[in-house]
Amino acid sequence: MNEPLDLAKTEEPLAELTAELLSAETPLPEATGEGPVPVWLRLAYAFEFLVALIAILNVWSEIGGQGHLDLMPWYIKLACVFGLAWCCVRFTAGIVEQSQVWTRRTIAWFACILLFGIAMGAITYYYHLHEVPEDDDEDTSATSIRMVTPGAFVYDTGKGKNDDAHYGNDG
Repeated sequence: MNEPLDLAKTEEPLAELTAELLSAETPLPEATGEGPVPVWLRLAYAFEFLVALIAILNVWSEIGGQGHLDLMPWYIKLACVFGLAWCCVRFTAGIVEQSQVWTRRTIAWFACILLFGIAMGAITYYYHLHEVPEDDDEDTSATSIRMVTPGAFVYDTGKGKNDDAHYGNDG
């Protein structure tokens, strides 16, 4: 029977405490960037990560050349692309979650972005230097295809002018 009285007594100090917190000059943890991240912001970071993966692969293949990327092992490409995408998302998170743009955190993530870019360029250059040269042995003889009868092909190397006798053409 005394429960309603006990509840009323416990609510009064809580109301005074929240009024004191709201009137205090110290900012709340969410305002300083140290509080919990909202769910929609985490979803935005995940979406940014996926878009960064696609963008990084497209830019790397355009700048470095798709042929050089084809020579690389998959795990090197995976590590570079995932690492750079992660650094881009953490850089964005550092900008969004802090009141200033250039803090120690954002400068560190930007430096990581630059290091990954330099590493990707160096890896691409290494595979450019060590690619197997193409064979320049070209066949100089001219080959043509001539239809004697519909559906049958005869290969002519062009070595003789009167080779029609070999193909069964007497004319």
